[in-house]
Amino acid sequence: MSTSRIDDLRIVDPVLTSIAQGFENSSYIAEKLFPTVKVSKLKGKIPVFGKDAFVIRATERAIRASSNRIMPSDFEMITFNTQERDIETAIDYLEEEESPDYFRYEQRVTKNLVDILKLGKEKEAADLAQNENNYSVDMYDTLTSDTAFSNYESITNPLDILKDAMNTVRNKISRYPNTMVIGISAFDKLMNHPMLTELVKYSGLAKLNKNILEQILNIDEIHVGTAVYSADGEVFSDVWADNVILAYVDKTPKQKRSEYNPSFGYTLQRDGKPEIDTYYENGGKLKVIRNTDNYGVFITSGDAAYLIKNTVQ
Repeated sequence: MSTSRIDDLRIVDPVLTSIAQGFENSSYIAEKLFPTVKVSKLKGKIPVFGKDAFVIRATERAIRASSNRIMPSDFEMITFNTQERDIETAIDYLEEEESPDYFRYEQRVTKNLVDILKLGKEKEAADLAQNENNYSVDMYDTLTSDTAFSNYESITNPLDILKDAMNTVRNKISRYPNTMVIGISAFDKLMNHPMLTELVKYSGLAKLNKNILEQILNIDEIHVGTAVYSADGEVFSDVWADNVILAYVDKTPKQKRSEYNPSFGYTLQRDGKPEIDTYYENGGKLKVIRNTDNYGVFITSGDAAYLIKNTVQ
């Protein structure tokens, strides 16, 4: 069967696509809060989980006893839509002739395109997670100047604020949060707070760091948001502001992960994405490399996370 003209002009590059799908940037942490699940369609339904989905059930059965029957999990289905995003750049054939290693040059261009889309995804996820309107009124707290992490004269211990938030999540879903996401400005103030540094000093531990804080809070993972963005290329702002999100997140390995596993949220990404394709313009003098992704970021259980805002004042 002959291919169409469009098929002849547009070529999916499997090598560059593989690079795009495997590319990671340590500055981006959205995946830690909204793990990716692959979907085959642009539109579908996903569950929104209630409290029952997180409860650990009694499953032991005595000899000749009845089975442990429960009611179906209490969740409703909502419709999701994924959205295509793409970005491209053109390389002149003269650049190809002058480059000592053109393939490595293409790799660099590809990683730059992937980084652009990943930053957009990071910003989208951060905006979703840091918006108090996505939480019930008892699942977020806006700190005052008296309780802010940056107020080193305060009598309020930041650890108490964090532990209270963790207990609130547990009271809602019967499980403690297993993931903490914190903006770099909040993290820096927390690491230098006198109440925490004194605790570490008298415990005979080394200097306070992220790993020690994980042990103190008894939480599986802490991820610090360091990514920045700019609307004009001149003024840069933190993607993750001076906020903290404490969430229960699905930790199932990626290949076994499902949107039916209870979790604060997910990124639903089309199968095969991201994808790199190439085509030519200007009579073949310009080779265009294009990166295409298709995804949507969703909160599937607002009660599975607690938001602490304005920690630095």
